[in-house]
Amino acid sequence: MTTYEVAEIWRHPVKSMGGESLATAELGAAGVDGDRRWALRSRASGKIVSAKRPRPYGGLLDWSAAVDRDGVAVTGPDGATFGVGDPALDTALSDALGEAVSLVPVEAGAEETYDSVWPEIPDTSLSDTEVEFPIALLTDKTSFVDVSALHIVVADSVAHLGTLIPDVVLDVRRFRPSVVVRSVDGGHEGFADLAWSDVPASIGAVEVRIGAPAPRCVMTTLPQPGLAKANQILKALAADARHTSAFGTFACLGTYAEVTSPGVVSVGDTFTVDG
Repeated sequence: MTTYEVAEIWRHPVKSMGGESLATAELGAAGVDGDRRWALRSRASGKIVSAKRPRPYGGLLDWSAAVDRDGVAVTGPDGATFGVGDPALDTALSDALGEAVSLVPVEAGAEETYDSVWPEIPDTSLSDTEVEFPIALLTDKTSFVDVSALHIVVADSVAHLGTLIPDVVLDVRRFRPSVVVRSVDGGHEGFADLAWSDVPASIGAVEVRIGAPAPRCVMTTLPQPGLAKANQILKALAADARHTSAFGTFACLGTYAEVTSPGVVSVGDTFTVDG
């Protein structure tokens, strides 16, 4: 059995913006405390905004958000920082995106949707199409996550992907994880996490239930600070990391999970999968 440890913990306070790396975090039913509790809403369509529709929203990846003692601070690509709730932030974001948007907090239980554009991804169920998806597809609607409360990425899988596309600079930021784990004994090869489906796991003292591998979308290919556009990522995953479930066949990396017993996790904690 491969032994893993927590290598990184991430929180993304605002959907589709860059996030913050943490040494310790509280994991609860809604995932990492403070994760994706805010999002932009289009004033024209009323929908939640996501960089999964790159035009015009891909530029959100140039912005970042972090929790501070006053709430959430948002930093723009020019270095200007705004507190969430500052009317100037909505104005700056609207100007940057070329569309009127408002930053809104999650409303527990509210039915929200977002548009996602899927480029051509060979041999997968969503290819060269646009789809409207509900927010929090498989979890309680207490945050602006896409599918589940928690997203786990294996650093070894990212490294393996790098061997398939050596000309691409890979970084876990492309995959927007909650928790990054890595093997400590060198026993992980390929995309071992693709086999994790409907099994219990533990992150330190926190218990979780892994659902299924995470389908990857256009966001993994988009440019962001320090990372260039990389269409090769989806092509490589479609060729070597396809997974078929009741929802269809997708290019996958990482896995979705739900927290079944909450608690605090820290970098260096042991991660184990049962079964």
